[in-house]
Amino acid sequence: MEGKGNSDPHEGQQPEIQVTDRRFWVVDDEAVDNAKEPQRKLPSFVEHLQARTETAEQKLKERLQELEKENEAYRDRQARQAERRLAKEKEDLLGGFLETVDNLERTLEAVEAGGGLESLNKGVALTLELLRKRLQSEGVQELDLLHREFDPHQAEAMGYASVDDPQLDQKVVEILQPGYRMGETLLRPARVRIGQFEG
Repeated sequence: MEGKGNSDPHEGQQPEIQVTDRRFWVVDDEAVDNAKEPQRKLPSFVEHLQARTETAEQKLKERLQELEKENEAYRDRQARQAERRLAKEKEDLLGGFLETVDNLERTLEAVEAGGGLESLNKGVALTLELLRKRLQSEGVQELDLLHREFDPHQAEAMGYASVDDPQLDQKVVEILQPGYRMGETLLRPARVRIGQFEG
């Protein structure tokens, strides 16, 4: 019995196992807070496509800027050409009227020199003919309205005139002032009298 009193009290029990957890976040709580998220590496072909896209976008931006500059220069050139063309047309038009002025001056000189009424009539008729030809060369045409239906888009009615012919009722029977057009543009409406049949 004596031997039993000296026995180890833990005798017959399993020894304790100690486990040491070596995971870094368990050992050091601050390591979890300070841990950096690993950078995800793009595959090389994606990086290549991304670089190409950025390069293409840059080139497109530069090309758009170049095109804007070219367009602005083109607009400036067109505006200058239009101004030169307009100035040239004005010079040609006004230069043609100088001949009319010359003819009128010659007519007056002829009348003063004793040419009389015949010289005056001849000079004025010649000048008028020259002026009409000049206007026609510029595309100006007199409206042909006599004995036609009255058109308020081409003429102003200045009154009525009695007519014996029923065919002339509500038609232009007298032109008080001619009207003119240039192409489709009405330069000046005619002033007319309209026939009114009183049967």
